Amino acid sequence: MDKIRILIADNQTLVREGIKSLLAGTDDFAIVGEATQSSELLTSIASLQPDVIIMDFHLPGFFSLDDILKVYQNYPAAKMLVVSTSQNKADILKTLEYGVNNYILKLCEKEEFISALYATSRKERFFCGKVIDAIFDKQFPKMDNCEGRSLSPREIEIVQLISQGLTNNDIAEKLFISAHTVGSHRKNILRKLELNKSSELIMYAVKNGLLDTVEA
Repeated sequence: MDKIRILIADNQTLVREGIKSLLAGTDDFAIVGEATQSSELLTSIASLQPDVIIMDFHLPGFFSLDDILKVYQNYPAAKMLVVSTSQNKADILKTLEYGVNNYILKLCEKEEFISALYATSRKERFFCGKVIDAIFDKQFPKMDNCEGRSLSPREIEIVQLISQGLTNNDIAEKLFISAHTVGSHRKNILRKLELNKSSELIMYAVKNGLLDTVEA
């Protein structure tokens, strides 16, 4: 089995060395390169073709949220694991809007980091608990504990498909309904849950276990 090729994008030497040390005892991962600033990132991805990019965008002067956007604009299929110090809700939601599906904090334990890497390589979502808590500072209730906010089976199905990155047209084709009907469902779901964006909806689905039955 081929090793999972990893590119580390972080300007902090101790962080990069720490990641290499954590992975040194595993057989499934290989560090193929490092990028220490924004100008190196896209060229490193092009030349090294990593399976997973480990990145901290919260490094002023070196990496930013714009770098995540550029990665997905140039490499839509890129698999990125954000490992950051930022617990800022706006920052996290912005990474989701740009395409990130995997986000943990630098204070996470080794086991959680390794699990996040495997999940990222398999195109599965992974968010550490503290990231989810940071997003849900409004304390959204569990669905089964909030009368009037429960979702129908069809709505849950649509949430799952939205979380897979499908467009309204994609969902309509898959469910044999019109795109207009999908759009109406989407609006109703956001209204029921008092959410504003699809990125918040995805995090709601994560927190409430709606993605547990989604096939990889």
